[in-house]
Amino acid sequence: MVTTLIDHNIGTRRGQVSYGEIGSGAPLVILHSLLTDRTSFDAVLPGLEGRVVVPDLPGFGTTDRGGPDLVDHADQMAAAIEAIFGDSPVTLLGNGLGAFVALALAAERPDLVTRLILVGCGVGFPASAKGAFVDMAAAVEAEGMAAVVPTALRRIFTEGYLGAHPEEAAARTEVLLRTDPVAFVTACRGLATLDLTERVGDVRAPTLIVVGEEDAATPPALAADLQGRIPAAQLVVLPGLAHAPQIQDPDSFLRAIVPFMEVA
Repeated sequence: MVTTLIDHNIGTRRGQVSYGEIGSGAPLVILHSLLTDRTSFDAVLPGLEGRVVVPDLPGFGTTDRGGPDLVDHADQMAAAIEAIFGDSPVTLLGNGLGAFVALALAAERPDLVTRLILVGCGVGFPASAKGAFVDMAAAVEAEGMAAVVPTALRRIFTEGYLGAHPEEAAARTEVLLRTDPVAFVTACRGLATLDLTERVGDVRAPTLIVVGEEDAATPPALAADLQGRIPAAQLVVLPGLAHAPQIQDPDSFLRAIVPFMEVA
């Protein structure tokens, strides 16, 4: 069963933010990755409790574009949380780009985050991995979003999954083709220069780090390093999954995160 989010737009101190919302109760905010969009969490929504809000990141949907620094993206999402929830802190879940934004937000605004779930994340990327973002940005500037579709699909999923699920490859291709090229390039360059090493020690929320065993975009080594930098952080490695485990295996994803969210 797939649950559909209800669309909203809200004005914030950082401009307009579009988001989907469903449910009631304890607030849960979910931030999507660079290579997907907020629909990437549709399959797991029925397994999540509370008031679930899934914003479009800067430049996605009708959210205003952000600045070149991903800490600026984090401030835009903090402004959205403040506008939607007022003084109520939230459980914050992010995947990929959304996880890096969530990590920066939790470090900068610990008052807004009660629990943190990072899916495919680290403090930054090693020099050997930064070139992929530089190359994707250059390709999109030269040829548009279509130029990065094959690379993006191989970063989101395993080759085996792509071969067995052509319908999901087609759906993700459609999402990529409608992504704002300027927002994509900005985020790529932000990820290429991102380094949260000095900020991560300011995270105060209980933290769960989740990574797909086959994640080529944000490999398990980045997750293990991050775990060592956040006191008492938990790490779950999902066998056989890649960068978007919530799409590839919703049930395994929910089994990884729901017990953490249920701890009092």
